[in-house]
Amino acid sequence: MSTDGSLEKYVRLFASLNTDSSPSRWPDRTRNRAPQKPLLLLSVLDLFELHEIKTNLVEITDNLLDLFDEYWVKALPFTKPSTLAMPFVRMESEGFWHVVRRNEGESLQGKPERSIARLKERAFGARLDEPLYQLLQMDESRKILRSVLLGEKYFSDEARQNLLQQGFVNKEAFKYSEELLKHPKNPEIKDALSLDEYAPVRAQGFRHAVVKAYDHCCALCGIRVRTLDGHTLAEAAHIIPWSESHDDRPTNGLALCRTCHWTFDECLLSISQDYKIVASKQLNVTGNIPNYLTSLEGRGIFLPVQESYRPDQDSLKCHRKNLLI
Repeated sequence: MSTDGSLEKYVRLFASLNTDSSPSRWPDRTRNRAPQKPLLLLSVLDLFELHEIKTNLVEITDNLLDLFDEYWVKALPFTKPSTLAMPFVRMESEGFWHVVRRNEGESLQGKPERSIARLKERAFGARLDEPLYQLLQMDESRKILRSVLLGEKYFSDEARQNLLQQGFVNKEAFKYSEELLKHPKNPEIKDALSLDEYAPVRAQGFRHAVVKAYDHCCALCGIRVRTLDGHTLAEAAHIIPWSESHDDRPTNGLALCRTCHWTFDECLLSISQDYKIVASKQLNVTGNIPNYLTSLEGRGIFLPVQESYRPDQDSLKCHRKNLLI
């Protein structure tokens, strides 16, 4: 099958996406244009690169949401998060993207394009033109189309360099995360990416692995909150800091809400050998109002379902030694 003519067609289409243009709404970093459509397509290219799309259906997965969010932060670092639902629906106007509705013929304008949860209720995903689907399975075609999306029309030089770097990080972090989850106790993983230049890869890969292992649930207080757009309250914390351990394995990690993360890092809360919460007496010093934190004392933590992801006893013992008395 010859794809030369098809590639030229999609180069033209990718270079002329219908995006909102308004200097009052969008900064020069995105050439005063809404960046959602190019960022969604960059995320889809990454999924093809990682062999995560195996049939002609772009599903609305956590991986797609994560990739879009990572690109958004690089394109507009000081702007509130966007929703992927809007470009997912509106991309249909470009002609090569076809949303697969649960109820054929249903309009997706309005509420479905305002949140991922509502979109998932009404759509399975999106089907690409078959020639485009074939092109995206080839390295060279992906490189060409990526360069179009990162062209001068959509992004400034600074934003383009940040997005290029993020594309590399996305790919390597995904591989790192998968390796951490497949071999959570393998000691050879510990120093796999110890160089400073790999810090973004390590951080992103570790976060994805740990949050996934705990299914977005805080190990200490048990809170689990995800927004309608898939954003999670859970963060990934090292039990023994990376600077001391060089250990990103899930067994040296905990998924924690922001409050518990800070409290754990400050050694005001720790975990006993039988996975129960130990609280520092300093939580109750004069002037503190610790509220629910002191009530966690003695409660069992929320463990990953898969036993091989559970916190390493030696790491917990090391952390307990630093608990403030």
